[in-house]
Amino acid sequence: MPPVNIPKQSLHTAPEARPSPLPCAAKVIRQVLRPYRRGLWVLLLPLSFLITGWAALHPTAVERFYSQGIYRALTEVFGRFFGLFPFSVAELLLYAVILVLLLWLSLHILRMIRLRDFATRLPGMLATLACAAGIGYFVFTLFCGLNYHRVTFADQSGLEIRPSSTQELAALYEELVHTANSARQQVLSGDSGEMLLSHDSFYAAGAEAAQTMNKLGERYPQLGGFTPRAKPVALSRGMSVIDITGIYIPFTFEGNVNVDVPHYNIPFSMLHELAHYKGFMREDEANFIAYLGCRESDDPAFVYSGSVLALIHSGNALYQVDPERYFDLSAQLTEGILRDFAISSAYWQQFEGPVAEMAGKMNDSYLKANRQVEGIQSYGRMVDLLLADYRDRHEAQ
Repeated sequence: MPPVNIPKQSLHTAPEARPSPLPCAAKVIRQVLRPYRRGLWVLLLPLSFLITGWAALHPTAVERFYSQGIYRALTEVFGRFFGLFPFSVAELLLYAVILVLLLWLSLHILRMIRLRDFATRLPGMLATLACAAGIGYFVFTLFCGLNYHRVTFADQSGLEIRPSSTQELAALYEELVHTANSARQQVLSGDSGEMLLSHDSFYAAGAEAAQTMNKLGERYPQLGGFTPRAKPVALSRGMSVIDITGIYIPFTFEGNVNVDVPHYNIPFSMLHELAHYKGFMREDEANFIAYLGCRESDDPAFVYSGSVLALIHSGNALYQVDPERYFDLSAQLTEGILRDFAISSAYWQQFEGPVAEMAGKMNDSYLKANRQVEGIQSYGRMVDLLLADYRDRHEAQ
């Protein structure tokens, strides 16, 4: 048998490798911090509060560096990605999170019962939930929460908010009555005479809302940039049960809309959620931006939706100060509008009860937690913006 030629390099053994001090140090740090890992995650909650407190005192800095900087970049990246999906990714994630949470809780509770070890396992389970809450609120703060403290839309658009006379309020309401009457004659009607969307699908209506917001962005640069479609929620009726017409989910940068409601609500709701996507989180500002978008739209259904919702807000305010004038002007509303109101009232009446009341209280608490001190009453502040816009348009003529 001929000799085997062994490569020369195999005859030499490599010198013994010395362990790097960096991995060793990292291992030591991990071991030291292991008992405190969950506590460190929980610290994200007070950290979020500190960041939010700072933002409340520095709206100009928030506007410059976050709203028009970091947040705009996030919407361009994540908004485009999640906008590729024709369905609400947030809705699917919500169901998945609920399912995983229920399974996780069930397994831990059963294990505690089987081992009869509540004293040590229950605190650990609660600590894990606290960690999840801290992470969730921290991500919420970074992904949109700071926008609650940006420079107001009124200041950016040059609208002057000031006390208004009853005469100005009545003139605004009268204008909206005429606008709504005119738009109602141009929209489609269903078998029961109710207003219908102009589009064959809610998906197409969402695309129209995005185009309308892009058009509005040409006038207001702070509303510019990429705009995704507002998305219909599959289980919209569940949203009606808890008295919600739309919700913006910052974790997926999606505006989700309840499409089970009477149709005249839908275009306004779509633009309202897209206003949140643009970083205007205050409810009064989102309502006003939605109204502006509807007014600028070429679609009669959008024009009608915006004028009717603005009419309701201003009408409620007028009723508080001059009921007689309110009833005189309301008598001019067409039969079609009154029919839409009756259908809407009957729709929401079926959901009245403790669930809707509890949801309303939760929404109120959420708004107050984000320093909208009026809570759900902040929706009425839209009238101040409507009046400022009314004066701006008529003084310019």
